[in-house]
Amino acid sequence: MQLSSALLPDGRTIHCVNSYEVDFSAHEIFGEDLKAYGIDLPANGTYVDVGANIGLFSLYLMDRCPEASVYAFEPMPASFAALERNRDTFAARINALNLGLGASAGTVEFDYYPAITALSTCNTSTGQELAGGIKKLLFDSAPGEEMERILDKTGVTELRSDAGFADELFRVEKVQVRVDTLSNQIAALGIEQIDLLKIDTEGNEKEVLSGIAHDDWKRIRQMLVEVHIGRAEMEQIAADLKGRGFQTVIGDHPMSQGGASVFHIYATRATAAAA
Repeated sequence: MQLSSALLPDGRTIHCVNSYEVDFSAHEIFGEDLKAYGIDLPANGTYVDVGANIGLFSLYLMDRCPEASVYAFEPMPASFAALERNRDTFAARINALNLGLGASAGTVEFDYYPAITALSTCNTSTGQELAGGIKKLLFDSAPGEEMERILDKTGVTELRSDAGFADELFRVEKVQVRVDTLSNQIAALGIEQIDLLKIDTEGNEKEVLSGIAHDDWKRIRQMLVEVHIGRAEMEQIAADLKGRGFQTVIGDHPMSQGGASVFHIYATRATAAAA
């Protein structure tokens, strides 16, 4: 499979599907201070990265916790190929799994966006909404100064006047994906505790959470959930996490500048609370 490459902020060359995606994602991931939201990263902790894409968040974790165990789930074949290459190059301790997670085991049809792989989803309406937000940022609005700087760095702003670029950017392919539940994988991988569960599944967050059995919630110490399905759903997920013993903080995602309802939920336990 033919892959591209891009530079991370620290100068490392990363494997990727589209180089212009890396600058945006790297700014979001490597520029975030999780401690500001009460999340700690134990040096030898266990981390689960659901919707890992090319593995940037997993690398973020390994940079800070080189003795950690990281399980990275990514269902899209091209993104997974880049994830494996990055694992082999930078962090052999990452366990990369070519698998989606959801409410039940089986096979699911995904919308794969070859030109914006991070939009790939099994929730078609969410993918279309997020694509609309990106389209608005690029073509229909004046983004804020920081967002404009990020977009300029990716190089995509130079292509705004190319009508063919817009069509190609949001082209969708249908891909059949194998899906399992998180609880099935916890059992299969022998995971005793999850120090941080990160979920970024472009509208499939509730299904991933539904795949956690009652007895496995007590294994999860902290969570970072990127919610793509609106404020009401975000508030419902946050309320459910509070009911399971988590404290939550809500943050906006850069995509919200384009009108998409995307939020981050940072969830922590003060103690090892039961679900």
